Amino acid sequence: MGVEFLSMKSYYEYGKDSGHTDHPKQVLDLACKVLEPIIKGNQINASHLVVATTCPDRLAPSLGQELNSYFYPVFKDSHVIDIVQGCAGGITALLLGNKLAENNHQSVVVVIADAARKACDKNDKDYNVFGNGAFACVLASGNSTKGLLHYKSRQYQELTEVVNIKLGQDIGEVLTVHKDTYLNPGKYLGLQMKKDLAISLMIKAKGFYDEFISEINIEPDILILHQVNPKIIAYLGNVFKKKGLRFINVSEMAGNCGTASIGVALKHEEESLLNKKVGICSFGTGGVITAGLWQF
Repeated sequence: MGVEFLSMKSYYEYGKDSGHTDHPKQVLDLACKVLEPIIKGNQINASHLVVATTCPDRLAPSLGQELNSYFYPVFKDSHVIDIVQGCAGGITALLLGNKLAENNHQSVVVVIADAARKACDKNDKDYNVFGNGAFACVLASGNSTKGLLHYKSRQYQELTEVVNIKLGQDIGEVLTVHKDTYLNPGKYLGLQMKKDLAISLMIKAKGFYDEFISEINIEPDILILHQVNPKIIAYLGNVFKKKGLRFINVSEMAGNCGTASIGVALKHEEESLLNKKVGICSFGTGGVITAGLWQF
């Protein structure tokens, strides 16, 4: 049994002319942009709807529940699973979707969406690094040699605080300290990244990759990493250039779309994936690095 990626769709907004707006339910809107064409083009009979985001529009109902309601009755018999895990959540959703499709011998729909640009303080110098984006696909179980070859995840405890988004139950503490939060909520509640920890995580990424490959002794033909920012991706591109693999960099085209960045890059390379071994890896929030190697 194998699992194939079918009907991949992506969408992104980036740059000065992106036309992005900070409207309510923006993450839901992004997710709908990629899920709607899949539903229109396929007879969906999915056992699960797996949804990942970094910062949903609201905590409840969840993004997955809202998508289920919006597209009812398409997913009325599907189990809905929501993942809020930061940047590594995108690859976690793909790994989980693959395993569910393989074990249940049914299709699984995966949706990844993030309004990463909206989550940032507009006055922060990193604001222009981020974009908004979404990705969706159908993972179909069938008789083929395609599918997941290996996966691995690790959390580096000393890097847990690399990224923070303070929109949780402790928000009251922030509001008490910063009385002017309402004037610029992104400054105190939005995405905040600690540069020194981010650099440390990038260093860890090379060692993680070496461990990953040593466990199966198979190198990917194509490597897709979380599109952190152009400088970091360029640095990692030089690191992996010696491996002789094709390194994907769409950071200047789509920006860092949070957990959706790997999906945007994956769809961008769709035509080159056939019969290739593709490594996909995300890292960031929580000091987590997660990766999977697929045979396409």
